Amino acid sequence: SACLVGSEMCIRDRYHHGNLRENLIEQACIACEDYGWENISLRSLAKSLNVSQTAPYRHFETKEELLAEVAAMGFMRLSDSLKKPKFLDSGLAYCEFALKYQNTYDLMFGTALGSFSVYPKLQLEAEIAFETLRGALKNHFIDLGHKNISEEIIQEKCISVWAFQHGIVGILRKNAIAEDLGVAKEHGAMSAISSLSNNFDDYLSKSINNLLTI
Repeated sequence: SACLVGSEMCIRDRYHHGNLRENLIEQACIACEDYGWENISLRSLAKSLNVSQTAPYRHFETKEELLAEVAAMGFMRLSDSLKKPKFLDSGLAYCEFALKYQNTYDLMFGTALGSFSVYPKLQLEAEIAFETLRGALKNHFIDLGHKNISEEIIQEKCISVWAFQHGIVGILRKNAIAEDLGVAKEHGAMSAISSLSNNFDDYLSKSINNLLTI
């Protein structure tokens, strides 16, 4: 077919026969943070990429298949962020990731995609993220002299740390909403959260160390 240089036809031809799948995933990752995963549609992404509205369906039969790729990318980025020399730095990196990419984080740990087993790549990346955290924790114990620590204890401690981080992220996000709304926090939980957020690194380090006590 004809392809006019600089024309929409040429752009469509390039995407359609080239990297449309990768471009759809990239645009969906951006849209997820800008508008929320609930507001993503294959048709709107097709429009933003200047391709026909039916073109994306050649790569993704459903919106959920595309969202699974977005979540998988999220776990890949999370895994990379957890690769720190010190385990406590990994804990801080986890929270920073979750607060920076809130919509993607919600997609990764929410129920929108159901069972990850339906999406092999997503399941693999989620498992890699957990193994990255588990490996960092194992090295942490070895550095402390616990060379014979059992895999069962490492697994339990890893779940405890992950659950704590997940919980504190939720509390910090709630606190941020209250601050945006100008809600008074002289007393109660929100006041306590505001106090610890002023020295969050120390709080996180102390809390994780407490969780790791054997």
